[in-house]
Amino acid sequence: EDFDRKIVVKINAVERVRAELAAPRWRGEPIAMGTNTDPYQRAEAKYRLTRGVVQALTEHANPFSILTKSPLVTRDLDLIGQAAERAPVAVNFSIGTLDETVWRAAEPGTPNPRRRLDAMRRLAEAGIRTGALVMPILPGLSDRPEQLREVVAAVADAGGELLGIGALHLR
Repeated sequence: EDFDRKIVVKINAVERVRAELAAPRWRGEPIAMGTNTDPYQRAEAKYRLTRGVVQALTEHANPFSILTKSPLVTRDLDLIGQAAERAPVAVNFSIGTLDETVWRAAEPGTPNPRRRLDAMRRLAEAGIRTGALVMPILPGLSDRPEQLREVVAAVADAGGELLGIGALHLR
């Protein structure tokens, strides 16, 4: 629950990204968004910081990727499409399972994985490279071969070109 209730909003994020992109030392390295926290959390609907960051990256023709659990990413389809015309861009979705019971238990408060697939389809139809990270695969809950085949088939059906798979790893 803290994921949605304790949010630190870096309201200067767009300005910081613009400053970094304009710096002489910047060489246009690819930027991966969503590797630490989802750039399309509910707060993004209000603050629109990710949209501003995508705009800045588009203006600089800087490659980037997005990893999200949220169909809100389709709100920025216009910008992401423009960016993909200028540089390599990919939007990937975290889809650990399509099993409703497992999803509700493992990811309470997140968008339904089928809505994520719908968003993937919209992006793919617009020519955006998409895919999924099927992670974490939960031993005894989401690791049955038929469950995994269902997710992989759904990703392919939605136009996903990229696929990463990984089991839950606890230290």
